[in-house]
Amino acid sequence: MKIDKPKLPKELYEIDVASLLDEDRYISRGIIRSWGINELPEGKITFDQIHFQDVSFDGVQFEQVEFIDCRFDRCDLSNVNMGDAILHRLEINQSKLVGMQCSQSRLGHILIQDSVANYASFSFSQFKNVRFQQTALSKSDFFESGFTKVELDSCELDGANFTETSLATIDLSSCTYEQVTVSVDKLAGCTVSTEQALGFAKSLGLVIKE
Repeated sequence: MKIDKPKLPKELYEIDVASLLDEDRYISRGIIRSWGINELPEGKITFDQIHFQDVSFDGVQFEQVEFIDCRFDRCDLSNVNMGDAILHRLEINQSKLVGMQCSQSRLGHILIQDSVANYASFSFSQFKNVRFQQTALSKSDFFESGFTKVELDSCELDGANFTETSLATIDLSSCTYEQVTVSVDKLAGCTVSTEQALGFAKSLGLVIKE
């Protein structure tokens, strides 16, 4: 699956976070390093071609947000509320997304790798060309989401909720979990390991005779 990389310029100017509090709704072509962002101007805000390094958004409440052509390295987006967001061409590396609320959002050409996103909520969201790689997604919520070209590679999924989400074409065989919640009528076409298949069978009430 091809995921388009963020289109970041070779040269990015340093952005002072204090300037973000001056009701600027469009922040572009810059790098933000080692800041804690705990408040932003009210209303819709767009980050375009921004490289975030060691930035904490912990608990920020976005009314509406667009992240386009952005890269996050070692950032903290725990407990961020970004419902109804537009996320396009993003790379998120070695970051925390614990408890992040990203429901009813559109995600396209996203790579999230080597990160922790336990308890994150993506319910009612639309995913297209998205890869989660070596990322912890325990207790995460994908209720009634739309998956188009989505990969879950070597992720921890224990307790994840995929109810009313079609898992056709999704390969879970490299992932680990004791239990996930799925809709039986949405499982056709999902790839699992033998051990995982036995687990699904037991969750359906079947008695496995060995």
